[in-house]
Amino acid sequence: MRLWPASLLWRTLIVLVAALVLSQAAALWLLHSYVTQPRAAGGMGLFVSHLKTINAALQTMTAPQQQEFIARIAEKEGIRITPVRGDDAAMHPAAEAPNVHAFRDRIRELFGAQANVYVRGNDPPEDLRRGRPQTLWVRLPAGERDFWVAFPRGRIERDPSAAFIEWGITGLAIAVMGTFFIVWKLNRPLAELAGAAAKLGQGGDPAPMAETGPSEIRAVTRAFNQMKEDLRRNERDRATFLAGVSHDLRTPLSRLRLEVEMLEGKVDGEAQQAMVEDVGDMNAIIDQFIDFMRSEAAEPLSPVNISELARSCAERFLRSGLEVTCELGDVPALMLRPLAMRRLMDNLIANAGRHGGGDVLVTTRATGGWVRLSVLDRGPGIPEALVERLKEPFTRRDEARSGGSGAGLGLAIANRVANIHGGTLDLLAREGGGLEARVTLPAA
Repeated sequence: MRLWPASLLWRTLIVLVAALVLSQAAALWLLHSYVTQPRAAGGMGLFVSHLKTINAALQTMTAPQQQEFIARIAEKEGIRITPVRGDDAAMHPAAEAPNVHAFRDRIRELFGAQANVYVRGNDPPEDLRRGRPQTLWVRLPAGERDFWVAFPRGRIERDPSAAFIEWGITGLAIAVMGTFFIVWKLNRPLAELAGAAAKLGQGGDPAPMAETGPSEIRAVTRAFNQMKEDLRRNERDRATFLAGVSHDLRTPLSRLRLEVEMLEGKVDGEAQQAMVEDVGDMNAIIDQFIDFMRSEAAEPLSPVNISELARSCAERFLRSGLEVTCELGDVPALMLRPLAMRRLMDNLIANAGRHGGGDVLVTTRATGGWVRLSVLDRGPGIPEALVERLKEPFTRRDEARSGGSGAGLGLAIANRVANIHGGTLDLLAREGGGLEARVTLPAA
C-alpha cells in the first residue's frame, strides 16, 4: 500500500498543511503564554479590585443604602449581591481550573480564609449541559454580614477554544486554496508540456510551447522546445542523407537490372532470374528506406473508411499474385492520414505474404469506441518475448519469421503510423497457428 501520494497536488497540500499545523500550534502556544494569560491575569486583577471596592462600600452603608447599591450594581454591571442566610446546601466549591484557583487565592489574601468560589447546584440547565457553569459565586465577608456575589464566569476567565478552532479552520482553508492555486499554476504548463512530449514521442509535430510560468518551468519548456528543434533538424538531415543515397543507388541498380536481362542465353536461366529478384529486393529495400523517412504527421487528416481502404490494398496485392482474403465489417469513417494508413496496410500485408506462406486474411470491425484492423497469416508466428523488439527499426528475426528479404522496417513503419493516429499495433498469436497483426484505432 502506497502512503505517500504520487501527484504534485496532494504532495504539496500535505506539506503545506503539515507546515501550517506546526506553525499554528507554535503561534497558539505563544499567544496563550504571552497574550491570553497576561490579559486574563490583568482582567482578574481588575475584578478583584472591584470586589474590594464592593466590600468596602457594603461595610460602610446602612441597610437601605445597601439595598440601593445592590440594585444599582445588578443593573449596571450584571453582578448579583444577596445576603448569606445560612443555607449553603446548594453551593459547591468550583472546580480547580487554573484561573479559578488563582482567583480563589487572590480573594483569600484579601478577605480571609472563609472567602471561596462556588457554583450553585440549581444553575440554569443550559449552563449545566455545557459541563461548565457560567455563573460563579463568591462568599464575601462585609463586616457583620456575609454576602453572596454572583457574576459571569467570563469576568475572570474566557474560554479561547472557539477562537482557536475558528483560527485553525480559517488557516487550513487558506492553505488548501493557496495550494490549489499554486499547483494549478504549475500543473497547467506541465500538463501542456506532457501532452506535447507524448505527441512528439508518437511521431507528431507539436507547436512550440509558450515559455510562461516560474523560471524553472520556463527553463524546462525552453529545453523542450530546443530538444524538439534538434530532433527535427537531425531527422531532416538523416532524411536528406538517406534520400540522397537512395536516389544515387537507383541509377546503378536500374543499369544492373538492364545488364542482367541482356544476359539472356549467356548464363543459366535460373541464375539470371535469381539476379533479377535480388535487384528487385534491393529496390524494395530502398523504397522502405524512403517510406520510413517520410513524416506522416505532415499529411493532413481526412475522412477514411478503413474497410474500403483495406479492400483497395488487398485488390492491389491480388493483382500481383498474392492470395488475400477479406472479411470486412461495417465501420465508421475516421479522421486519418490516407497515404500513411495505406503504407501501414501495405507493410502488414506484404509482411504477412512474405512470411505467412501466401495465405493472408484481412479483417475489419468496430467494437465499442474502437475500430480494429487485423492482418492474419499462417506462418510460424513470433515468440512473445520478441514482439516489442520487432517493432523497432532495422530489426529482423529470421529464426522466428522465415525469409531473408526486407530491411526490417515494415513493422516499425506500421507501428509509427498507428501511434500518430492514437492507436496501437499488437502482434498476437493466431488461433490455430500463425500471426495476427492487429491495429486498434479510436473511433472518435
